[in-house]
Amino acid sequence: MDKKITIKDLETKLWEAADTLRGNLSAEDYMHVVLGVLTIKFINDKNENVVKQMVSEGWKEENIDYIDLRARNAFVVPEKAKWSYILSKVGTSEIGVALDDAVTELGIVNEELKGVFTASYNKEEIDKTKLGEVVKIFQSENLSEHGEDILGRIYEYFLGNFFLKRGQKGGEFYTPKSIVKLITLFLEPKKGKIYDPCCGTAGMLVQAKQHLDEIHGNVNNITVYGQEYKLTTWKLAKLNLLLNGLNIFNLDEFGNNEGALGERSGDTFTNDQHKGKVFDYIMANPPFNLKKYWVESLNDDPRWVYGLPPSSNGNYAWIQHILYKMSSNGKAGVVLANGSLTSTQGGEDKIREKIIKDNKISCIVSLPDKLFFTTGIPACIWFFDNNKKTKDILMINAQNMGNLIEGSKKNKEILDEELHKLKEIFDKFQNGESINIKGLAKSVSLEELENNDFLLSPGRYIELEEKDKRSDEEIQKDLNESISELIKLMEESKEIEKDVIEDIKKIKL
Repeated sequence: MDKKITIKDLETKLWEAADTLRGNLSAEDYMHVVLGVLTIKFINDKNENVVKQMVSEGWKEENIDYIDLRARNAFVVPEKAKWSYILSKVGTSEIGVALDDAVTELGIVNEELKGVFTASYNKEEIDKTKLGEVVKIFQSENLSEHGEDILGRIYEYFLGNFFLKRGQKGGEFYTPKSIVKLITLFLEPKKGKIYDPCCGTAGMLVQAKQHLDEIHGNVNNITVYGQEYKLTTWKLAKLNLLLNGLNIFNLDEFGNNEGALGERSGDTFTNDQHKGKVFDYIMANPPFNLKKYWVESLNDDPRWVYGLPPSSNGNYAWIQHILYKMSSNGKAGVVLANGSLTSTQGGEDKIREKIIKDNKISCIVSLPDKLFFTTGIPACIWFFDNNKKTKDILMINAQNMGNLIEGSKKNKEILDEELHKLKEIFDKFQNGESINIKGLAKSVSLEELENNDFLLSPGRYIELEEKDKRSDEEIQKDLNESISELIKLMEESKEIEKDVIEDIKKIKL
């Protein structure tokens, strides 16, 4: 009987699937093979669940059509795309053809899926016996009952466990659910246009929609927009929006299709897919400290209202792009590396000063460590508001919040009660109250910011509680944990080095 799969179950099976395909396929190749198989399974599971539900409500199965299924966020699954048919080809040389046929047929009978899949399972380099084993790994799981952005979570898993460990620093990072929830709680996107300029697999947009579901908001009152640089990731983003009931065919007031993710994948700085558009809410987790983004044509770009950003680091280019895309009453929440709060390189301090003096920043939140699955860089959230009621900035130090995720020794999540506590503080600040909570939050005046050279680290302004002053024993314990983690990383590095040496030996000149 199908059961709801947990993250722990999912990761175990993903590792098993990747291990099965390892060999002459690259990490990126087998990631997309597994993602494709899982997507076909997800679409099958969703279809089966919805049809069963409709039949229980009195519908006749033969009368259920495409429009009926799309109204319930499911797709038509033709015979050659059915999971039972695909399973029947496991153990034969036809499994690759069967999967290729499945994605082709799904694109034919479901207009929105056209061009989203790539039929490439029958390639010679894919071992058909191993491919069949991957299909079998997920046969008993009901993926459609999973409660979160499953495609994004799977993508993040592969990034974290295969690409980054081998020194590949993909620009896409999955944003943990508690961070997205914090941003949505502060921004409250209930009506209007939501935009993510570096959307990856569109996880932020999906989770914003799920937050609306949780508070019983009307999803029809929002339209989502995003942009993604890599073509394969852009296709996954389209698929993720579709699987979660979000429209990829946004129509403007004249009935023209704007495209939720633009006409194509593209670089946000040099090929803005939503040029001329502004948005009510912007949620973003740009690649931290992006190095190679600059081209000469950006020198005279109108987005640099507060100053030319340094070509060696993209943080302040992202900030200014986002400010430029905000509507007159727009709000934004942007995850950035902590270094952005105090950096001085390439004139970033002068840009930060101008943004502060223009009263665009409503709040800064320092985040706990260990929240991200794919990076250990300390992070924060900048909140922007084009309609502030005060010149103060709310500083929040959430570094002591969060608990380890169940079953994990290295990753945390911020608890719901902690998120709502921060929301209460933010609401009071928004309503004009002056905030001063030791160890946690403080509203800081422009004069105080000026006296501190416009540095934005919350710890600089928030007075410590006595209990925040750690004992020598606590400091030693933290130091020991950090040393243990460093030793573990060094050991992993040695293993990777061995793999690289073996790969080099195989190269024939």
